[in-house]
Amino acid sequence: MLPLFTVFLIFVLLIVIIFLVCYDYTFKATDGRPENIYLQEPPSPRKVPIIGHMHLLAGYEVPYQAFVDLGKKFGSVFKLQLGSVKCVVVNGQRNIREALVTKGHHFDYRPNFERYQQLFSGNKENSLAFCDWSSTQKVRRDMLKAYTFPRAFTNKFIALDTLITRESQELLKDIDQEGSVHLKPILLKKCANIFLNHFCTENFDSNNDKFAKMVENFDEIFYEVNQGYAADFLPFLMPFHQKKMQKMSDVTHEIRNFIHEEIIKDKYNNFNTKTEPNDYLESLISHVKIENEKTDGESTLDWEMALFALEDIIGGHSAIGNFLIKLFGYLVKEPEVQRKIQEEIDDVVGTERPVSICDRSSMPYTEGVIFEAIRLIASPIVPRVANQTSSIDGYTIEKGTVLFLNNYDLSMSEKLWDEPTKFLPERFVKNGKFFKPEHFLPFGGGRRSCMGYKLVQLVSFGILSAIMQSFNINTVQNEDYRVPVGSLALGKDTYKFKFERR
Repeated sequence: MLPLFTVFLIFVLLIVIIFLVCYDYTFKATDGRPENIYLQEPPSPRKVPIIGHMHLLAGYEVPYQAFVDLGKKFGSVFKLQLGSVKCVVVNGQRNIREALVTKGHHFDYRPNFERYQQLFSGNKENSLAFCDWSSTQKVRRDMLKAYTFPRAFTNKFIALDTLITRESQELLKDIDQEGSVHLKPILLKKCANIFLNHFCTENFDSNNDKFAKMVENFDEIFYEVNQGYAADFLPFLMPFHQKKMQKMSDVTHEIRNFIHEEIIKDKYNNFNTKTEPNDYLESLISHVKIENEKTDGESTLDWEMALFALEDIIGGHSAIGNFLIKLFGYLVKEPEVQRKIQEEIDDVVGTERPVSICDRSSMPYTEGVIFEAIRLIASPIVPRVANQTSSIDGYTIEKGTVLFLNNYDLSMSEKLWDEPTKFLPERFVKNGKFFKPEHFLPFGGGRRSCMGYKLVQLVSFGILSAIMQSFNINTVQNEDYRVPVGSLALGKDTYKFKFERR
């Protein structure tokens, strides 16, 4: 027989176990959290003090490349501690779709980085891209849809087509010169005028100094928000960035002054809410004024937040301009791809008229060129944050966890693409039509998908086709045309090109 003391210890241990199980069931299972909190946590590498797993990202061009290698060891869903921030990396098409679509409403918040707060006047909720999901965000997105997703052959679509064609033809005049051309500042101004016309019914001469400064400022902000800093995960490092953040604050104030003085002017005061808005700016004004007339005092969008929304969408021209520069960085090294684009243009459009965005459906190869550049750049999906405890691939994801959805894995996987490092636009053409594989998710998905992706396609198609219809793009001696991956943003001084008349 067992000694009496041993029996007593076993009895006490059983009582403790029963108590803990009952406590866990009674107090935790009824606290409003879903049952899947009892699922297994994602696997995780061994971490070190203070920095957690940040050292594992060293030596890679972008962190997402490290996520691919770590995924081979720890599985398609794994946990990382980056400084003070709890993170989960999600690899694989099925898992990413679960996070974006199936359970998108569980993961529709954004990281609460101090840098984002400072970039948007102390409140990241002012941003369209970096805010948490809310009724205000839904209102902002709903108002934008008519302008960012214009239906084919509607008045808005035809007006946008006219704008893109006009600015593209102006661009051709500016680059038709001997020697090398620094394309980025020229191109950004054309993209900016397309956006200002489309959203605000305003147009500026390229030689206007205030306009040129606005374009430069937006590009600087775009570059900044696309940078990753250790201080995002180690907040005690933020004081080392205060000089940079002060400069960004000055830049945003300059942009706001331009918007007030050159775009809005007296439109807010003069707009009559009984009339139909003519553009996005007037839609914002109308909404805010009608909200102000409510007697219950509840407002989903005030004028200050509306101004941020306006600035955010106007700033979208920087994303398209930077993307196109990278696209031309690829094309300048691919004369055979240029030739195929030109053959398609000659067959569909000829030389008697400019290419129209209405020609897209008849030009699948040119469309494929755009998507191949998007694939190779592998710009990341903006990180999500769990707004509640949930799960992915059977692993529990705690509320507040930052999710990195590894778009780089989907874009560059040898399992999903033949020769993924090569520039092969024909991979997006099937049976003579444009074809996008299901595993290609460059713009995210669900209700937090990129609001501007259709404009990226339309404006990029119009400008690319216009240039290729008239020019060959040639290299400049000693110019380095390597294209950085993992972000659309480029620095101020970028590639120079030679444009040769066909």
